Amino acid sequence: MTHTPAASATEAVAPVVLGMTRLIAPRKLPEVTAEHRLIGDLGFHSLVLAELGYNLEDLYGLRSLTPEEAMKLERVGDVIDFVGTEVAAGRAALPTDDEVELLLARYDIGGSTA
Repeated sequence: MTHTPAASATEAVAPVVLGMTRLIAPRKLPEVTAEHRLIGDLGFHSLVLAELGYNLEDLYGLRSLTPEEAMKLERVGDVIDFVGTEVAAGRAALPTDDEVELLLARYDIGGSTA
C-alpha cells in the first residue's frame, strides 16, 4: 500500500480532529468516529460548528471556508479529509504537541488527543 501525502496528512490530523469534535459535541458519545454526522449524530448546531471551525483554523492555520465548502462537511470524516488535504497541499500546517495542549487547556483538560 502506498501512502500519498494527503493520506499521510489525514492520518496525522485524524486523532486531533476526532478528539476536538468529541470534546465540543453537544451530544456526548463514548466514542466519535469518522462516520458520525456532525448535525444528526453529534447534535452540532451553527454555534458549535463555528467553534469547531475556529479551533481548527487556529490550530492548523486553515483558511476560512466558503459557505459552499462548509455545507459539504457533513461527517467527521469530511472534516478530517478537508484538513488533511489542506495540510498535504501546504495550505495548512500540522500543529505541535504544545499547540494542541494549549487548545485543550481552553477547555480545562490536558493530555493528548492521540
